[in-house]
Amino acid sequence: MKPGALVVLLLGCMAACMVGQTAQALFPGIGDIGSAISKAKKTADDTAKIAKGASGLTLAEEIAIGDAVSVAIVARYGGVWRDEVATRRVNLIGRILAQYATRQALDWRFGLLNSPAINAFSAPGGRVFITRGLYELLPNDDELAGVLAHEIIHIDRRHAVNSIAHNEMLGGFSGLLADNSGAFAQFAQVVDAVADEVLVTGYDPDTEFEADAGGRDLADVTGFAPGGLRAVLVQISSMTNPQQEVLSTHPPIASRLERLPDDPPP
Repeated sequence: MKPGALVVLLLGCMAACMVGQTAQALFPGIGDIGSAISKAKKTADDTAKIAKGASGLTLAEEIAIGDAVSVAIVARYGGVWRDEVATRRVNLIGRILAQYATRQALDWRFGLLNSPAINAFSAPGGRVFITRGLYELLPNDDELAGVLAHEIIHIDRRHAVNSIAHNEMLGGFSGLLADNSGAFAQFAQVVDAVADEVLVTGYDPDTEFEADAGGRDLADVTGFAPGGLRAVLVQISSMTNPQQEVLSTHPPIASRLERLPDDPPP
């Protein structure tokens, strides 16, 4: 199902949708688009006092979009994987890394997706996801840190929202939050655009290479081996399973390895 169709469906049945309830269990507040708009509307009077990023969105707007995009991610990739040990490990390492991110105002949250696909995703506002298929390849904490750091950099540098910053659908978004007329349709359009890029088209190669380099540095400065991400990519490149989705939204692994330093494996 295209992300656009999914978002339309969620707009109509979010309160009763099991996927939404599952997402909310992991990330309280995610899945209720009406609530997201209400929260952003509540702070509309203060938006003039909040510095907008390069994306043209306030922090409240970015988080509202990210929470709704997270529902699409959880829905497409099997819901939440309820493994206490894995969840604790991902959150521990993720939060250590996030402490050294630039955007400390974000409420960073990390979740596992119950999918055999080998992939990881990020949504605006500080939401990071890793699939069960990829997690199970990463017994080494340095490797897990490399993957999570890559996704943190996407959020830290506003890659998702910056890519559509000049799209006409963002025009007047703040105004719509201050006036509910047409807000749901506008919000759905923005969420659809971000979800499509995160889940279908992926970022452009230069953006992915930037996240690789920035993620490597973030892992390194946090105390993890800088070669963690490279080791993961080398391992995945040696796998042969055409029926399994592998980093479908990322550039070819060979291109990524060419640009990463030749750090020794952890």
